[in-house]
Amino acid sequence: MPRAAQANAALTYVPALLRAAGVTLALSLLSMVLAVTIGCAVAAGRVYGPAWSRALLGVYVEVMRGTPVLLQLFVIYYGLSDVVRLPAFLAALLGLGLNYAAYESEIYRAALEAIPRAQLEAARTLGLSERQSLWLVRGPQALRLALAPMTNDFVALLKDSSLVSVITVVELTKQTAIYATNVGSWVVPGILCALAYLALSLPLSRFARRLERRLSLA
Repeated sequence: MPRAAQANAALTYVPALLRAAGVTLALSLLSMVLAVTIGCAVAAGRVYGPAWSRALLGVYVEVMRGTPVLLQLFVIYYGLSDVVRLPAFLAALLGLGLNYAAYESEIYRAALEAIPRAQLEAARTLGLSERQSLWLVRGPQALRLALAPMTNDFVALLKDSSLVSVITVVELTKQTAIYATNVGSWVVPGILCALAYLALSLPLSRFARRLERRLSLA
């Protein structure tokens, strides 16, 4: 395709790519909210729960971390279709959220267990219950330790959201593939797609590095 035609095609597809980038960002944000919510519950269950719940939650974490997220997306979208046909966006949200929840839970569990026992014993001496100790003593310090890894995980999730294109979600990668197929080349579409991902992820990466430096000095 002549350069002039490629330039016109690029201008034509830019609005569609921007809309697809919005879908990517929305999916990533919602998936991260789900991952953080479930991850907190799993971490709390593994730290405070009885032995049977710790074992079950441990199995969940190992299964989700030990199998590819692409396979999990296929199972949720196609494998469950005989039972319930989920919309592609919802299946993508569940797949990414459940997968990253396993990673988030390990971050939170490690952060909770990193708090010195002397502080927990001091909280008990002051008459605080386990719940009060979690909310007032252990939780805030664990959050400080977990913030930087959480931000890094969000950057990774943003990039992994490209995998949901295989279950027909028209996000940034899928829209780029449509664009490339129509113009018969991946050069310009690939460059535009890469620039879009960089525009979304670089601010987050810089924020994560700044946060790590600030926490290391605190």
